[in-house]
Amino acid sequence: MTDQVSKAEAVRQFLAEHAKARATEVVADLSKRNIAVTESYVRQIKAKAKKDARRRKPRPPSGTPEPSGTKAWTFPKNTLEDAIRIAKVIEEKNAGNPMHAADLPKTVGFRRATDWRFLDLLRSANQYGLVSGSGKTATVKLEKPGQDIVAPGSTKQRQEALLAAFNNVPQFKAVAAFYGEKKIPEDEFFLNTLTREFSIPRERVETFAEVFVANLNYLRAFDVVRVESTPTGEQGPGITAGGEGEGGTVERRVSKQPRVREFLDTCFVMMPFGAWFDRYYQDIYVPAIKEAGFEPVRADELFTTGSVVEQIWEQIEKARVLLADLTDRNANVFYELGLAHAARKPVVFTAPRVEDVPFDLRHLRVIIYEIREPEWSAKLRKSVTDYLRNALKEPEKSIPHPFRSEPDEEEEAQQAPARYRRSRAET
Repeated sequence: MTDQVSKAEAVRQFLAEHAKARATEVVADLSKRNIAVTESYVRQIKAKAKKDARRRKPRPPSGTPEPSGTKAWTFPKNTLEDAIRIAKVIEEKNAGNPMHAADLPKTVGFRRATDWRFLDLLRSANQYGLVSGSGKTATVKLEKPGQDIVAPGSTKQRQEALLAAFNNVPQFKAVAAFYGEKKIPEDEFFLNTLTREFSIPRERVETFAEVFVANLNYLRAFDVVRVESTPTGEQGPGITAGGEGEGGTVERRVSKQPRVREFLDTCFVMMPFGAWFDRYYQDIYVPAIKEAGFEPVRADELFTTGSVVEQIWEQIEKARVLLADLTDRNANVFYELGLAHAARKPVVFTAPRVEDVPFDLRHLRVIIYEIREPEWSAKLRKSVTDYLRNALKEPEKSIPHPFRSEPDEEEEAQQAPARYRRSRAET
């Protein structure tokens, strides 16, 4: 017993001096002093210390004002695109009828209703006006803007609903009106303006800016945001529904050839680039993917900030299904394919030769096309459409078996977007 006490005390003393030390570092240092402990034992001591610290933390007297970091967020922590997932689930899984919050988490990628990331997402959907009902015990109801976005009667109805959802957040609407047709300045000046003019707390301003700009780009993709040319040739964030006005130009269209986004769900295309491949993409894959009910996205169409790999990973995570052209076993395509499998996403393969498809993947959905056959492009186009639809119905048949299981909670937390982790740390 004395030996155990001395070991625990040694661990606590080391952690007191090196608060950020990892378990492996503690074990290594103590072993030099002939004190043998395991990594799991160190983790137990750290967990107990954190628990004791929480218990000892004094509670503020009743009526004491909360510090700014614990006040309720007045704007969504999540983008409109992310929040729409809640509305889509209610429409697709329950025909638009109200659902209990406890039934929603697994359908949007979480394990339980107490997960703070899920609760943030649900609250964001409420703030955009897509649904009503927030909290782990709530009954969540699909509201008209949410219904018009996920099940519109026309393109214009979806555009107007997207704009209404954006404007339902008073601060987003105010900032957009403030800049009007002016170009949003560089980060430092934009953040300062948000804090000084709109009273966005300094510790939350980066999240606000990130979500705000992402929403503008999302609206532009659906042709909701009109950007007028300024005298300097720069473009600002002016917002309206229903396309361009006279003399207006839409910023950062989502393709080399201007293309307005039509669908909420995306299909990320992994394929080589080049003259012929670009023709295949525009003339065969794009119409085939749209016929299946998805919005096609390719890596060379991305215009967001961050490294190429970060952008690709983001699009893979967002995609409902993926398409991979394995011609000549292109290294970049196979790297992206590995990321897709790690993300547990269904992928449909195309190739001109079966030899281009690794043996271990030939049992999945593979389309082999022969360009010397008559009407080969029409056949390929139809096959891609059919295979994508089937992949949506039975996604497990397009995912290698080792990747079909759900991640555990620790892995989910590691995969959480940095913005969610930062937001949680501030509350």
